Amino acid sequence: MCDSVGEGRLSPWTVSDLTTAERALLTGFRQWFRHGTAGAMAAMRASFGVAGVPSSALLPLFALLGTFAVTNAGRPAFRCPSCSRVGMDEMAVLDALAAMQAGEGDVTTQVFDRWLPLVALTMAADSARELTDILDGARIRLPRRRPARLIALAAE
Repeated sequence: MCDSVGEGRLSPWTVSDLTTAERALLTGFRQWFRHGTAGAMAAMRASFGVAGVPSSALLPLFALLGTFAVTNAGRPAFRCPSCSRVGMDEMAVLDALAAMQAGEGDVTTQVFDRWLPLVALTMAADSARELTDILDGARIRLPRRRPARLIALAAE
């Protein structure tokens, strides 16, 4: 049963629309925000293993997610781990990682700037860069889905 009622706006995507690597990262986000690092570790390792994501990606992912726990930081809306729908904030974070991987670090910074104060923003961008470098090394590419454009269209 999904307990994500009221947790942010939904994107047009479902979990089944995502690539295996995106699903692994999304599982990691959701588990971490629900259960913290220790509680999420087993689920994250399992989903990373299925997706072929090296376990070395866990450390920069934990560092990235930890930036949202700093004082004065906002928090993206992450849905429950069993939810089949993907939220707009979740897609924004996935697209921010895809942008970093594509060499568009300014886009990543703009997305994270929605939630993070300056020092945390710098740390998040560095962690995102390290994470996407590991994904590149494993030949895993994240697709650009550009949810920011969808948010702007929905507002019109």
